[in-house]
Amino acid sequence: MKKRLDIFSIVVCSAVLLAFSCTSLRAAERYKQSSPLSSVVFVTSKKLNHNDALLPTAFKGEGPGFIYDKQGHVVVQASIISDKHSIECSVPALGYWPAVLIGQDSRTGIAVLEIKAPAKILNSLRPVKFTNSSRPVLGQEIIAGGVSPDGKITVLKGICSVPERSLNLGDRTIYSLIQTSIYVYEGFNGAPFFEKSGRLAGAGIIAGHNLPPNMGFAIPASQIRWIVQQIIATGQVKWAWFGASFISIDPSLSTLLDLPADRGIVLVKIQKGSPAEQAGLHGADRSLRLGNRLYPLGGDFIVAIDRTPVTSDGHFVNLINKKGPGAQVLVSFYRGKKRERVKVRLGEKPE
Repeated sequence: MKKRLDIFSIVVCSAVLLAFSCTSLRAAERYKQSSPLSSVVFVTSKKLNHNDALLPTAFKGEGPGFIYDKQGHVVVQASIISDKHSIECSVPALGYWPAVLIGQDSRTGIAVLEIKAPAKILNSLRPVKFTNSSRPVLGQEIIAGGVSPDGKITVLKGICSVPERSLNLGDRTIYSLIQTSIYVYEGFNGAPFFEKSGRLAGAGIIAGHNLPPNMGFAIPASQIRWIVQQIIATGQVKWAWFGASFISIDPSLSTLLDLPADRGIVLVKIQKGSPAEQAGLHGADRSLRLGNRLYPLGGDFIVAIDRTPVTSDGHFVNLINKKGPGAQVLVSFYRGKKRERVKVRLGEKPE
């Protein structure tokens, strides 16, 4: 009798374990299919040797990207493309497919590829979902999905260190970047950065090789969408040209410099022949040293574009780019303590 009970117990336990295993497998499969990492692709544009898969990080000609839509558009960093005539995308569970370069943006480096595959494959693609917010908040958890040289998904986890920061990369300035604790190296150049909800927060960009290991930058999702939409529609990106360098003003800096408003931008230098010069705007004519910092003074203090308050340098750039080249905008500014307005006809950003 006892022996029969032992056998019965074993059978029951086995059945329970089998059912649990099947449930776990189904749950794992559902997670894999619904995970934002299913939108990450591995892009190559060079001949791969067997030993390449054994390297720790990706080299030039290969790197991560992510699926933008079911038409086969993939977003990458242009710097990972070494030969635009031999681009290939490895899509999770859907194999390797050739792709063509649609266009790229010289300022941010964002490029758009188009996968050439049958309709059945395209319909099976899992595009990223964009965040509902403009950018992550301070301390928010961020997950980056990259790829190893053998095409396997790799993940880095961090937080948003600075929600909005402008960065000078030598030959250009990129505004409104997200600073995170995730270091962006070759295997994460162009990799999607996800919020905890699984929605796209941004895409990694290499901002130099001398950064500390807990610092990296990402282009915000809202800017990515704006750039990609232009590339898909026209094959290029047209940035509005105002023609001035400037610094961002927050309440503490406003108090320090005795400015008449809490937020905005102060014009530092006006470019020759630019829309700003043609509108009669003034740059800084002197500077003030406070401690170890040098602040430009005397430049026009812009506080609004078309009556929309300007909150930062990145916000200013976004406002004029939404208007686009050729648009006329009403600029509200302070010259000294006097508030004035002037209309500026925006140009197209020269290369």
